[in-house]
Amino acid sequence: MNPTLLMACLLCAPAFAAAAAVEADFHVATDGNDANPGTRAAPFATLDRARDAVRGRIAAGLNRDVTVLVHGGRYELAQPLHFGSEDSGTDSHAVIYAAAPEATVVISGGRRITGWQRGQGGVWTAKLPDAQDNTWYPRHLWVNGRRAVRARAPNVSTEVPFWRLTDAQLGADLSTYTLAVEPGRLSSWSNLSDVEAVVIGEWEIVRKHLESLDVQRHTVTLKPPHIDHHRAIRPRRGMACYFENAPELLDEPGEWYLDRATGVLTYWPRLDEDLTKTEAVAPHLTRLIEICGTAGEPIRNLHFRSLRFEHTDWPLPELGYFGVQACAYNRFSWQEVTRTWDPDAQRHVEPAIQCIYAARCSFRDCEIVHTGGSGLWLGKGCRENRIEGNVVGDIAGNGLMVGEPAWKHLYYRDPAFVVPPADVPTNNVLANNRVSDCGTVFHGAVGIWLAFTDGAVVRHNLIHDLPYTGISVGWMWREKPVTVCRGNVIEANHVHDVMRLLADGGCIYTLGRQDGTVLRGNLLHDVHYSPVALQNRNANNGIFFDQGSLGFHVEGNVIYNTSGPPVRFNQCGRDWHTWEGNHFFASQPKVAEGKIGSALACDGSASVEVPHDPKLEPEQLTAEAWILVEQWPQPLRIAAGKTDTRRWILGKNANEWEQGHYGLVIRHDQVGAYLNTAGGRENSFAVWSPEGLLALDRWYHVAMTYDGSDLKVYLDGRQVASEAVGKPRVPGKQPLAIGRRQDGYVHFTGRIDEVRLYGRALPESELRMRATKPAAIAQPDQQEALLGYWPFDAAPDVDQVIRRMHEAVGALVPGHASRRD
Repeated sequence: MNPTLLMACLLCAPAFAAAAAVEADFHVATDGNDANPGTRAAPFATLDRARDAVRGRIAAGLNRDVTVLVHGGRYELAQPLHFGSEDSGTDSHAVIYAAAPEATVVISGGRRITGWQRGQGGVWTAKLPDAQDNTWYPRHLWVNGRRAVRARAPNVSTEVPFWRLTDAQLGADLSTYTLAVEPGRLSSWSNLSDVEAVVIGEWEIVRKHLESLDVQRHTVTLKPPHIDHHRAIRPRRGMACYFENAPELLDEPGEWYLDRATGVLTYWPRLDEDLTKTEAVAPHLTRLIEICGTAGEPIRNLHFRSLRFEHTDWPLPELGYFGVQACAYNRFSWQEVTRTWDPDAQRHVEPAIQCIYAARCSFRDCEIVHTGGSGLWLGKGCRENRIEGNVVGDIAGNGLMVGEPAWKHLYYRDPAFVVPPADVPTNNVLANNRVSDCGTVFHGAVGIWLAFTDGAVVRHNLIHDLPYTGISVGWMWREKPVTVCRGNVIEANHVHDVMRLLADGGCIYTLGRQDGTVLRGNLLHDVHYSPVALQNRNANNGIFFDQGSLGFHVEGNVIYNTSGPPVRFNQCGRDWHTWEGNHFFASQPKVAEGKIGSALACDGSASVEVPHDPKLEPEQLTAEAWILVEQWPQPLRIAAGKTDTRRWILGKNANEWEQGHYGLVIRHDQVGAYLNTAGGRENSFAVWSPEGLLALDRWYHVAMTYDGSDLKVYLDGRQVASEAVGKPRVPGKQPLAIGRRQDGYVHFTGRIDEVRLYGRALPESELRMRATKPAAIAQPDQQEALLGYWPFDAAPDVDQVIRRMHEAVGALVPGHASRRD
């Protein structure tokens, strides 16, 4: 990381570190009394009372900062703590709510469950009268700070905790919706209207209550009403699913069930839990903090420090949850959404902390954990707020959110739509936060989500262990019109272990035009190929530029260990952005003994990606390499009776049907080459050697040339195939990959060494010399028309690049020890 960037991270350190030591204006303690004056000796009992006392100071006119010191303990809210314009600080003076030094302050929206009785077998029960009265039916339970599992099938402890749909049928009139699973899965569950089906789509989920169940036909009927949904999320044959919240499904430790009719909560303790001593909490509130100013009178200079916020709920809508993306869900059928673009057509899973028209406010060194919805959202009219040094985890939905989503519909309806300037979230900072374990219930959640926002800074956050994407930027599926989503900075973040359940995302995911947005100095790695979701093999990337992404500057990022290509483009292009000094590796490169020095060791997933550069698109070319095949390619089934044993040694521009593609390839024991001159099948040319020329565990020199007329392939310096082409090359704009086809379709297995690319077609005599005397080849700077040289002797430098990035981004994040993952 460069010194300027590191200094920027240091400047994000909390500015109020010493404020807690200042004598407070008001005190709150669990043993206080709201009739007290709120002094240290006679504190208030509730935060509501302290807020009202601060209002009195504000009404009289602030001439200094006001601090409320909250002493250690749990504060269970009866209703959300609301802050309006009457609770605002001024431009000069702040209002601060802070935990007392060394104190643990918990602000909870939950209720502690007591009165446990030992039941039959290993279960325990407790009575919740409000549930029986139908005034409280919590969807979550935490035992000793750990989220309990709502009774489900299949169990989360199974090796693959999902079943597969064998069918899904939505009635033409939307009146019925049935799902079918494999025989023997379903049984006669009771309290059926409380049971929920969860279906795993590609990048979001569907969650619906059941109406009926047919064991003999292994089908369930979902409770109406229904909507027609996006085809990638809509339940269909082959999708993964599970069912939860029936008493018969409570069959292993860690699971729980609440009977609505009797009000009896049943829990099977884990081995380390004693319900006579443990703490069990169920959520009562959806929201903990509401900061709601107005466009004309925003809340200013209001700060929260070192507080722990936890235990919220979010009730499932009557329609159910038809996920769109990043915890947005549809309220109308897909056709209706795209016909009307009604701003109310989609909503988001609600956050525990909501800010609207807040300016220069902050949450610092806090914890936001154990939620039934999302974490914190800076919405409409939020300007220059700072979310810093917080720990965000065990979140049912998104972690941290900035920006307004509904404007998408207004832009679609009217491209000339202009957002009122006072409504635009502007210059908000999210820095030094640790965000993990989001999407525990709504699995399409992201760690940090930015919608329409101007000048947001997402800097030096540690984001990990997520079912879907790490950071999502943008909320418009078009490159036009120009929107208020622009000038955002995503910088020096460490994002890893994402895409653990869903697909079509990555460490950083972008949507739509965002002029002036920067992705700089991020460390992105370990992007998984979902064992569950239906997905494209190219999906799940370090950076995924999705539809309409335009106007980004991409600089100094390190990407490795991604299941798809490190960077992917969908309905946009690499040349829509600017690039500088990035290091992209599909997997962390490994080396082995090479023909000369070290070689790239390809194990069927390892490869190296070279960013696009116009110089890698010569009119005439030679690509050469030394290869050692360690095992024959396993046949890949591509159609009935057809298999594919091709493996790319190197390839540029996606695949053989893509404009500008050139590739040096093997097919079992043949060597070959591809050249596409202008895109499409009609411009794709291939040439293959006779069979039987390659053997295992032996080094070969292979090369392809194109002189503007003929495509030729060479083995050990001798021409083995040729094909007349006679067309000029139209250059492509995508990366070059070594060790795989560039689009990630297949990977080479063996070793690759001494890869070179030239801007001319080398003659056979020169290639024969290279094959017979490899050590005598001139140094790269002495070779005419050499465009690229990859010897892999410098592979340890790659390891050093990755290690340095780990050290740089891991230096300041709370609780993050710098280490190699």
